[in-house]
Amino acid sequence: MFVDRILKKVRAQFTKDNWFETVCESYSNPPVIFRGRKLPAFPPDTIQINTTGQAGRKTLQEAFVFYEDCVGTFERHGSAIKSSDRLLDFGVGWGRIARFFLKELPLENIHGVDVVERSIQICRETFGSDNFNVTSPFPPTGLQSASFSHVVGYSVFSHLSEEACSAWMEEFHRILAPGGVIALTTRGRPFFDFCESLRGQNHSGYLGALASIFDDFGAARAQYDRGEFVHSNRNGVNGGGAMTADFYGETFIPEKYAGQAYARRFDLLEFQYDASRQTHPIMFFKKK
Repeated sequence: MFVDRILKKVRAQFTKDNWFETVCESYSNPPVIFRGRKLPAFPPDTIQINTTGQAGRKTLQEAFVFYEDCVGTFERHGSAIKSSDRLLDFGVGWGRIARFFLKELPLENIHGVDVVERSIQICRETFGSDNFNVTSPFPPTGLQSASFSHVVGYSVFSHLSEEACSAWMEEFHRILAPGGVIALTTRGRPFFDFCESLRGQNHSGYLGALASIFDDFGAARAQYDRGEFVHSNRNGVNGGGAMTADFYGETFIPEKYAGQAYARRFDLLEFQYDASRQTHPIMFFKKK
């Protein structure tokens, strides 16, 4: 699959990284103690696969790339994560991203929200923290204004409708402290090619749905290249359950749109995409 091709290119680097190996050990041979605390446990592999397509080390590799890119980019723009900072993982799922930030932050400074109640239950149980809460598809949340320094969201703005993305950017502006920063992923232009390549291959389920998210992939690419927001909520690409078609599908946000649409509230620091290591482009914003 598309993700597997990316991961093969970056797999070698992880064997040399102690933190990545430590988190992997907490999956394969728990419990692992880090700074006097047990690292979070993991949900069953079936739950991991159902939400990310992979389990264990493979799904952690993808998460670790995003974590590394967030830490490095935040630091490069003068917003390095300090132990006193507070971070929100938006669309936290079962916590595969949030757990990596335990290297920078104490557990009490890491929070997460998700529309899936079961995911929040898992995070509360595995992290041993009440900092994880269910949210509605559209804000507001019950989070305190100006209370976070960093917000990260992996594989969330790659699915939300234009209306939902705009609403959440307003909410992030509210909950971020002055100068707070955000890292959000979206679908990249190569994903059009991947989806179109699935046509005629008799795939079922999600892959079959991806093959038909657009009647005309050329027109969708042209829309993207003009700097327009591109979204499909056709049957099969909404997530089911709480992730309904009125706000959830497949979303492609080009750099031009990211820089202009949210400019009243945020500066776009970087639109970062290195296809040799990243599965999704990352949009980095700073609160005005």
